[in-house]
Amino acid sequence: MLTFTTLSTLIAGPGPSNGLPILDAGGARPLSDSDWEVLGGRTGYVDRCPTVLPYDSQDSFDRHVETRDLRVAVLENDRLKATFLLELGGRLWTLYDKVAGRELLYQPDALMHGNLALRQAWFSGGVEWNLGFTGHWPLTSSPVSAGRVVGPEGTDVLRLWAYERLLGLVWRLDAWLPDGAEDLYVRIVLDNPYDRTVPVYWWSTIAVPQVAGGRVLLPAKRAVSSGYEKISVIDIPTERLDPVSQLYASDLFADLDGFEEPWVAAVDADGVGMQQTSTPRLRGRKLFVWGTATGGETWQSWLGGNGRYCEIQAGLGPTQMHHLPLEPGETWTWTEAYGPVTFTGTYGEHPPRPTKVAEAEKALSRMQETPVTVEVTADGWGALAVAAGDLPVYPATPFPAETLGVAQRPWLAVLGGQALTGAAAPVAGPGWRARLDEAPPSPERDLHLGYLALERGKVRKARKYWRSSIAGAPSAEAYRALGLTSTEPDERADYLAQAIALDDNPSLLIEYATAALAAGRAAAVEERLQGLERSAGPRAGRFALLLAEAYVALGCLDEAGAILDSHLVVPDIREGAATFTEVWRAYEAARGTNRPLPAEYDFRMRPEE
Repeated sequence: MLTFTTLSTLIAGPGPSNGLPILDAGGARPLSDSDWEVLGGRTGYVDRCPTVLPYDSQDSFDRHVETRDLRVAVLENDRLKATFLLELGGRLWTLYDKVAGRELLYQPDALMHGNLALRQAWFSGGVEWNLGFTGHWPLTSSPVSAGRVVGPEGTDVLRLWAYERLLGLVWRLDAWLPDGAEDLYVRIVLDNPYDRTVPVYWWSTIAVPQVAGGRVLLPAKRAVSSGYEKISVIDIPTERLDPVSQLYASDLFADLDGFEEPWVAAVDADGVGMQQTSTPRLRGRKLFVWGTATGGETWQSWLGGNGRYCEIQAGLGPTQMHHLPLEPGETWTWTEAYGPVTFTGTYGEHPPRPTKVAEAEKALSRMQETPVTVEVTADGWGALAVAAGDLPVYPATPFPAETLGVAQRPWLAVLGGQALTGAAAPVAGPGWRARLDEAPPSPERDLHLGYLALERGKVRKARKYWRSSIAGAPSAEAYRALGLTSTEPDERADYLAQAIALDDNPSLLIEYATAALAAGRAAAVEERLQGLERSAGPRAGRFALLLAEAYVALGCLDEAGAILDSHLVVPDIREGAATFTEVWRAYEAARGTNRPLPAEYDFRMRPEE
């Protein structure tokens, strides 16, 4: 049975996006030649996209929790009940075992957003479906489309889909819960409609409770280990599959290439838990833990409250550093199975509990082309891609013209042969590059040609376009782009100063202050930010931390101390960033003391930070 309804949820964020295009890789760490040597070489893999363009950041979340009714889809049979969050990336939020009377997945006390995704806003819990490149995918906290398909034997199938703008692909999954089934089946379809190769990354990220005595079951002897700095290939020790025993955050990747049914499971001390299996294409499996050191515990509390979780994951590549080539006209599909397991013995290549995932793949493949009855629509970017001729009209995943809105209006004008004028969100792909090349000249055209060049890694060409845009009409957008792509600290700060003179966007002010501090301009930052740390709003904490850094640099230690002793809350503190650590250490050094970093500021994920 499939129903569309609402779920009353305690939630903070995600808030609106900031309108500033992301001009870097969203925090994803680049791989060195030595990293690739450890991983066995680059053969068979491709480079990821160099930026998160055309997306902007979702950075306006705060810590204020309220109760909201979220749109959900609910699939249910006599054994399981699955709930999907349609406004938040289609995440599988709950999978309830009706027979045993227990939840299989982890949910936090409240749905709290933090700065962990490519676009910042991310929350813990459930099963997240990551398409894009290394990191939590761009639509993880955005709406997706949803509808109903009549599936095998007349049962309902939930179809979720969205246009993912970074890769230009349709993200799609079909979820099926047939009568009597012990597993929820989810079939993914990735189709490349273009005449170019697309770098593809997919990881299904499954949050499960982390409990004393629990363990992860993984049918592999060796794995790639990462501690957020160095990677190595190791024989898997027993303790690495015991999440509670891990002191610091770490990833453990197992390549199950060649397995008929790759799988991973997590169980408690009694052997009770859940397992995930798949058809062979989804070859990678992973265990992520936050660790039990102070930093990991701070992150767990920050994101979820009193509960603790780890993640078992499943991906297309051997690790999350690998990106695979989806060739022109090629379609990849696979099916995943999620269900309960009780297991206390030893295990081998096959899942602890047999599943029918191969049969589900065959059954669901027969409805791959079946049109969907639309229940919920998302944004208009997919409809713009259809209008431009970049995406085919496809009844299985429709993007209705009526979803076109204000954001797409400037680009519809370009399709009609008009000049690009006024504010416009970026677009991506070679089709738009060709259309802008043919469009009437305008400063806005050059601005976006610069974005399209940067999207391809052509930094010098991009900067040439932005200078041309400024020559036509100075804009905060072009000054900002020149600043953020400069490698010279003073030049970076100069351009961003010109940008904030034209635009009072608070996220832009944060970028300027960060660059100005790096250029040794603490006095300018103090003058600009003073008083903003007492303002309401989600960025007040970030302003305060930047101001404290400026005060330390200026020797105003009483003022810096007043901020650092105020139990400062910075909603957008970044996963893996040492910001609190660096400011605190500089403050302590300036005072001539060496007090330890307060636990509330300790977000460290490595022992050496």
